[in-house]
Amino acid sequence: MYLVTGTEGFIASHLCEKLGEVEGWDMSERHLLKKASLPSAVFHMGAISSTTEVDIRKLSDWNILSSCELLEWCIEHHIPFVYASSASVYGIGVNGFNETATMTPLNYYAISKAAFDMFVLQKIKDNPNAKICGLRYFNVYGSNEGRKGNMASPVYKFIKQAKETSRIEVFKGSACFERDFISVEDVVDITVAAKDFPTSGIYNVGTGTPRSFMDVAEIISGHTGAEINEVPFPQHLVGKYQEFTNSDNTKLLNVCEHTFLTLEQGIDKCFEEMK
Repeated sequence: MYLVTGTEGFIASHLCEKLGEVEGWDMSERHLLKKASLPSAVFHMGAISSTTEVDIRKLSDWNILSSCELLEWCIEHHIPFVYASSASVYGIGVNGFNETATMTPLNYYAISKAAFDMFVLQKIKDNPNAKICGLRYFNVYGSNEGRKGNMASPVYKFIKQAKETSRIEVFKGSACFERDFISVEDVVDITVAAKDFPTSGIYNVGTGTPRSFMDVAEIISGHTGAEINEVPFPQHLVGKYQEFTNSDNTKLLNVCEHTFLTLEQGIDKCFEEMK
């Protein structure tokens, strides 16, 4: 039996479907951990995932404190611990996108993820026999993103816009904004594999192939015939927006063989699953 947090979320819902035998865990009840049955592994996907959240009390409680409590419980009981980190810790990528790069988070959400990563790195040093894997997910997309609202991926948003309005709205300059878009199918496969990685650590999870937002819009337009329209870049995102991400997968591919879906293949799957 596996324990998964955040089971109603995007990635976790796909993960539960893949794993089969799963017990969900609501982190608001983390005080009951001492009474919980011991699972074969813990997949900690639950978090406040909004990059625009400004309440640092909420972020600290959910993304740092609750994660620390669950990590300590896993170490105490010798349970493999796999958790969702984020490529947002790299910020604009001035130091590159390698796991050893100095983190430069741009918003409070990214700061919370970077803070927990730092706790994890020290815990790994202090507990060499523990199995702890942090996964820095890049720009994950796929079906079942509806509950993410404005935090849904451009792939999901553009498909929804194309189907509902026959128009796709992209920010001005989107041909120059490139992200490492990765299908949730790839993410889930790597997340499941992480419980058996030979070494603890933090690993990037992206394709290593950045593509522009305009690429995404044009692929979806090709499926639907939707018109692509440029809209002004939002002022509240100025200085807090990752214009480029590119996963360095060297460390990941040393412990996990995986062939990634291309953006075209991943979007095809989205259309199949979002009918």
